[in-house]
Amino acid sequence: MQRRMYLVYLLVAALLVLAPPSAAAHEKWFVDDHEAYPVRYELIWSLPVLIGVLVSAALIGALVVLRRLAGGDNLFPRVWFLRRFDPAAPVVIAIQAAIAIIYTAVNLRLLAVNMELPGNALGYLLAAAQLAVAFSLISGLWARAGAALLLLLVLAAGVLFGPLAMLEQSIFAGIGLYIALMGRGMVDPDRFEPAPALDRYRPLAPTLLRVLAGLSVAVLAFSEKLLNPDLGVAFLREYPHFNVARTLGLAWFTDERFVLAAGVVELAIGAALIAGVLPRLVIFAMFVPFNLTIPFLPATELLGHLPIFAVMYVLTFHNPALRVDAPEGPTVEDTVAEAEGAAPAKRAGQAAS
Repeated sequence: MQRRMYLVYLLVAALLVLAPPSAAAHEKWFVDDHEAYPVRYELIWSLPVLIGVLVSAALIGALVVLRRLAGGDNLFPRVWFLRRFDPAAPVVIAIQAAIAIIYTAVNLRLLAVNMELPGNALGYLLAAAQLAVAFSLISGLWARAGAALLLLLVLAAGVLFGPLAMLEQSIFAGIGLYIALMGRGMVDPDRFEPAPALDRYRPLAPTLLRVLAGLSVAVLAFSEKLLNPDLGVAFLREYPHFNVARTLGLAWFTDERFVLAAGVVELAIGAALIAGVLPRLVIFAMFVPFNLTIPFLPATELLGHLPIFAVMYVLTFHNPALRVDAPEGPTVEDTVAEAEGAAPAKRAGQAAS
């Protein structure tokens, strides 16, 4: 058994080392005239898309093999201290998503900086709705209602900017469903999180979050890279240092090839998240490409990626089984109840002294 685990660790290291580097920047956020580069749906039958599908299938197959070598444990690698962060998961994802939503709202954008709202009553109404969602998620007041409003905003993005834009923002649908089912946490659920009938569906929350986040990553791989290489090339004209291979002297690795390679990697990551095989391992592999671009781009890159970082936090530290078949740990409700029970005892002790 020990020899098998050594083999698993070696295979994991090989996958991480051999995986091509990918810049996960959103090209639409940094190309001013991004609307001049429409998606070319005819490229769906192109060789890069075929390679992306094959690489995605190969990655999922490799993860299945790794899971079998790990004894069938889909939560591999298990790190004992990860469960200590479990109670904070709903709070972390709510606050980080809220910060990103506030940023888009005050700039009169809808969920993403590339979706500009009109400067009229409708635009200001949608911006105010985003601020209401953010307030609900940060404060914990009626967070489930705020999550429902967030789902409506994703639908509004589809109405205003088209179905592709809505699919790109499906990560917000996942966050909305996660908070609607889980609750915001760290508040009195009876007063501020009604709809207890949803509690029975809590085990579905991590799965919905993972699948919709993976869908968002996969769709963006198509809309900003595989089916829109010209947009990626325009981004590299503004930030040429991101093509690391060409910087190292590999002249044959043109900007277009770099964009397509990045699209293949992003598609594979999204497909792996959707498949749900060894999700923690997939998240570990995402840390480099999704953090690589932050020091070299404006603050929009960090603020816009806060939702995906929150999803990565939840899927890393939160047990996907959601306390159904996993050892019981302290829940958010237990933590609140313990704090509320300790406060009167502390005051009584102070009065007695």
